[in-house]
Amino acid sequence: MSETKKIEALTPDAIEVLGQLFVHGPTWDGNLISKSGRDQLVRVGLAARWNGWQWLTEDGVRSSVEWKNVSPSSRWAKKLKES
Repeated sequence: MSETKKIEALTPDAIEVLGQLFVHGPTWDGNLISKSGRDQLVRVGLAARWNGWQWLTEDGVRSSVEWKNVSPSSRWAKKLKES
């Protein structure tokens, strides 16, 4: 039998954190732009957290790369182009 997963729409805060973690990699709590956004990403399996650090999971990286709805004008997309 296959597993059924409930889909949860990401909040704007979670989308910003997704971009931040994709561009900057593992990020310390004090440098995170939204802890509530991070918490949602962890809850849906797109990020992991340990000892004050958070990073994208494999699914988080895949989602960041494949997501077609990320605005090219977002600050994280601009930072990625600059690097």
